[in-house]
Amino acid sequence: MKQTTKTLVGLLVLLLLAGGIAGLALWAGKDEQKKAEAKEKSEKLFDFDKAHVKDLRLSKEGQLAMRLTKGEKAWKLVQPVEAEGDDSAVDSLLTSLSALKQKKDLAEEKDLKAYGLDQPKLEVRIQLDDGKEQGLQIGTDNTFDNTLFAKKLGDGTVRVIDGYQKNTFDKTAFDLRDKKVAHLDDSAEVRRIEVTGVKAPYTLEKDGTTWKVNGAPADGPAADRVAGALKSLRATAIASETAASLKEFGLDKPKATARLTVGAGKDTYTRAVLVGQAKGSATPQKTYAKRDESSVVYEVDKQIVSDLEKEPFDLQNKELVKLDREAVRKVVFESPSGRVEVTRVKNTPPDGGLPDEVFTVVAPQQGAAKKWKLSSALYSIASLRATAFEGAVPAQKEMAKYGLEKPKTVTVLGEGDKVLARVRLGAEKDNKRYALADGFDRLVRVEKSTVDDWPWTVNDALDAPPPPPQASKQEPSR
Repeated sequence: MKQTTKTLVGLLVLLLLAGGIAGLALWAGKDEQKKAEAKEKSEKLFDFDKAHVKDLRLSKEGQLAMRLTKGEKAWKLVQPVEAEGDDSAVDSLLTSLSALKQKKDLAEEKDLKAYGLDQPKLEVRIQLDDGKEQGLQIGTDNTFDNTLFAKKLGDGTVRVIDGYQKNTFDKTAFDLRDKKVAHLDDSAEVRRIEVTGVKAPYTLEKDGTTWKVNGAPADGPAADRVAGALKSLRATAIASETAASLKEFGLDKPKATARLTVGAGKDTYTRAVLVGQAKGSATPQKTYAKRDESSVVYEVDKQIVSDLEKEPFDLQNKELVKLDREAVRKVVFESPSGRVEVTRVKNTPPDGGLPDEVFTVVAPQQGAAKKWKLSSALYSIASLRATAFEGAVPAQKEMAKYGLEKPKTVTVLGEGDKVLARVRLGAEKDNKRYALADGFDRLVRVEKSTVDDWPWTVNDALDAPPPPPQASKQEPSR
């Protein structure tokens, strides 16, 4: 046999061996996958789509504790009282039930009483939209290994499940009912809030994407927090399903009443939430809330009182500067120490990476600026907020009273030296400085530590040059 033929035969044999090994590995992999799927199927107790569940019942010690039915859009609690259901809580329970796995089964055991399953302590029963029922019955605990004995509805096989699952299914009617006091969907947009009963009543109203308070520009984040507090207000307990008297809950003269105008798509509706406080003869003061069209009185966290009781300053707009950082080309700092000009550019690296922000001092000296110092200063200028209001902008003759006749001034410029923002800073009062900002029609005070840290001198702005290299010392020739 020629050498070439021998080589080809050898290669063919190697290919056949490699193919066989690959095929064997593939077969073994598929076999392992089938075994894993079979194990998964044998451990999983239920096979249903939670979207098709229309009825849920929980029984304890053989007595029906609660029942919920699914309406067109949401779950309803129908026993022991009628109330809106908590869709997320019900969904979580059904998810846990549909995914429940057993650790093992005791197929040989026939004495259900020995495992507390002749009269189960807890039963979860569901009905699907085709009328079929499935369910789980839980018996006694096995404290030895922290497991539970359980069985499926209509099946006599004793099964062992993890002990922590008891808390998953052992729910109260309160756990599964809607606890949102205002009863607003997450998608609902609060467009107007009128708060009365507080020391300083106020009205917040959306103007496009911004808020106004009593018709003037509002502090957007503060207004959002008020709206968020009302939307997210949840009951910690049910004080009364049908309160005969509001006085015992302090709701006859509420601490605060919030009237909301809500938009959901094209629809608009109003809703009122009353908040009161009352103290029993032997109990500490509690906070209660009630929706205007509902008879239910909820116990809530006392924080809602603080969330609604606001001073006028809390809700007024305190944003002094509106600035797009990417539009900034130069920042000028003027003070008795002189004038410092710093330019800003963004250089794109040759490799096309992220642009690098570069600050350069151009007056009164030229040189690289301290990048961290200027970057931090520009950020604090753009986010500068008033810490107190001092009244209207003073007349020119009164500027000296506030140290503003010869102020420190920071001016932010864009393309073509267009003024984007200007802030003038005056004298100190209570660790704050008086300030005036272009476009803001009030005299304010700002944090002294913030503005004093800006680079008011050239030494503050210039980056220290690297030290010159030291000449190497030469040993004297001998």
